[in-house]
Amino acid sequence: MRKTHFTRKNFIAIAVVYFFLLSIVFAALCLDGSGTIIKANNPIAKFALAINFKAITPGFAGWILTACAIVYGLIFTAALVYELRLAKYYDNKFFTKKWIAIYIATFFISLILCFGIGIVAQYPYEPAYIINSFLFLGQSIAIGLIIFAIIASLIVAIFMLIINFRHINEPFRFFGNKTNEELEEERQKELEEEERLDEQGNLANSFGDNDNNKNINGNVLGNGAGGGIGSEDPSSSPLKDKERVFPGLCNIDLNFLSTPEDDFNDFVQLKDLADRFRNYLAKEEHLYYDLSTIRAFIAGLASSRLIILEGLSGTGKSSLARYFSEFIGEESYFEAVQATWRDRTSILGYYNDFSKSYNETEFLKRLYTAGYRENHVNIMVLDELNISRIEYYFADFLSIMEYPMDKWILRIMQLPYDFVAPDHLIDGNLKIPANTWFIGTANKDDSTYTITDKVYDRAITISFDDKNEPFEVSGEVSKLHISYNRLIELFKKAKESTKNTLNAEDLTRFKVLTDYAYDTFDLTFGNRIMNQIENLVPVYVALGGTKEDALDFMFSRKVIAKLEGRFEDFIKQGLLDLKTVINKTYSKDAFKETKHTIDKLLRKL
Repeated sequence: MRKTHFTRKNFIAIAVVYFFLLSIVFAALCLDGSGTIIKANNPIAKFALAINFKAITPGFAGWILTACAIVYGLIFTAALVYELRLAKYYDNKFFTKKWIAIYIATFFISLILCFGIGIVAQYPYEPAYIINSFLFLGQSIAIGLIIFAIIASLIVAIFMLIINFRHINEPFRFFGNKTNEELEEERQKELEEEERLDEQGNLANSFGDNDNNKNINGNVLGNGAGGGIGSEDPSSSPLKDKERVFPGLCNIDLNFLSTPEDDFNDFVQLKDLADRFRNYLAKEEHLYYDLSTIRAFIAGLASSRLIILEGLSGTGKSSLARYFSEFIGEESYFEAVQATWRDRTSILGYYNDFSKSYNETEFLKRLYTAGYRENHVNIMVLDELNISRIEYYFADFLSIMEYPMDKWILRIMQLPYDFVAPDHLIDGNLKIPANTWFIGTANKDDSTYTITDKVYDRAITISFDDKNEPFEVSGEVSKLHISYNRLIELFKKAKESTKNTLNAEDLTRFKVLTDYAYDTFDLTFGNRIMNQIENLVPVYVALGGTKEDALDFMFSRKVIAKLEGRFEDFIKQGLLDLKTVINKTYSKDAFKETKHTIDKLLRKL
């Protein structure tokens, strides 16, 4: 929807200047001594001579100078009105240092262009020739001002006559008993009352009259907030409405009016990315991660937009997400999940009937900002995501991210007809930026909820149950500033490499394990998980790992981990037999993570 920066008052101001400039043009035609269009002895020319103005024949040069003054005078007026409107719209102040500097710059730019072109036309630049042109322009402006004043006073008089005839039986307030100060105070109160009623009639009806969309607290829910068609009163100000309803989003639009070019280091390869990131964590942050964990994390970004880092508290889950963003020149957004979160309004906000504004969360504003920074990797961390049920507050995202990327559309609220919304809130919908990943940290203790298979199936889960030992750092440790486009390009290149992807033999051997898990434990292995494997394995290999290690990671997290909490009699023997199947299908040294997970389950049985 197009933004509106001009009001009717602005157009009136421009029109008044336009008529004044037309008066100057008319005066110039009358003062032209050549009499080409209007005879030289016309009344205006005679009046000019009577007040000691000189009779001038301007020639081509004089008319070019006058035309430049007219054209750039109108351009400057329109630009100044636009800038005044922007100052009111964004800062609510006309005369700050910033805006005064803008006004002055606009004036001098117009002046330089006007007289620059006008001077060029004065060739061969004889002083008398130039003085003649400027004298003609000055006399035209002076006579034009007189003509404009006469016509304007005549128009004002006519309007006064008409208005007073229409209200002839009504007393004129100037002659009442009240003083000017009292009248001004009364008028101010009337204006405030009109504004209050306008707010109630326009936005309240537009956003708050649909009782079916309110929750028990009187707040309009985000997925249906603000139903109904708004007032079509032309006097309402959509700019003001937008700023009041979405102040934070409007401020983001303002901050990104101009975006500087980014300096990315896009020459890195995936193998270097994993090794360098691990060295950076150890050298700079004294955090030691197994290389397989780093590979699983980065490869997981290529497989799913939801990564879950779970394990004991203090094992470096949050640090991995935070420092990966820092390593690639970005900054992660952290949202601490609250136990009271029950629905989408906790992270996306809601429309507040009382304040007549949308309660914008920091989560929503970060998501909105990412739309402006399309080539930056946007990592949003849900810290302790299972302290409340993720299926409640994150349900919209779990569903939407199953769709193709061009349909990642969040319904924020229902907007009234003809409401001018923030730039990226199209028809009340917000597109989840393609550069966004959601990373959740999950603790395993009595204060948290169990994460369901619905969530696990959609996410890539990395376990942090073991303590990592320090190691000697060797190799490059400096940060990178890699772009989103380059990261996706690296993922795509890895997936297109035939040596990285699973071949028929790989799939056949892996199917032995999945069939055994289904037949023995009744654990299904659907298309979603298979698609994740096909996306993760090539990237994992490109990061320096092997296909077996990648399959081991996915099988342990997607299949064996689901046996947690199951204590049927056949589980123990089934796990022992599974280790035998792995040894026969692969080798005794293969699938170490799966075997490690099996051993932990066996200790609990």
